[in-house]
Amino acid sequence: MARHSITVTAYHADGTVCPSEHRHTTGGSPLTEGCTGRERFLATCSCKQWTSGPSSTKTYAAEQGRRHRSDQLPAKFAPPSKGPAALRKLLRFDAED
Repeated sequence: MARHSITVTAYHADGTVCPSEHRHTTGGSPLTEGCTGRERFLATCSCKQWTSGPSSTKTYAAEQGRRHRSDQLPAKFAPPSKGPAALRKLLRFDAED
């Protein structure tokens, strides 16, 4: 099974990459001279078949990446269903599969 790793990249308004060396205030204003500020973030996967839509925060882009990775898990690694049907099946000792 291929490992899916997610990379989140920041972009300036003109479409150029905003390097991680560019420092910003907690409010997002650029502190590095010549930096116009981060306009959007994109998350991309190492599978090269998925890229998130542009988001205004790094946290949301990373969350989209986590969701993509969890969607790629095989069924045997997926968490068990927590719905009422699964509970009824567990509680019925005479149930047949």
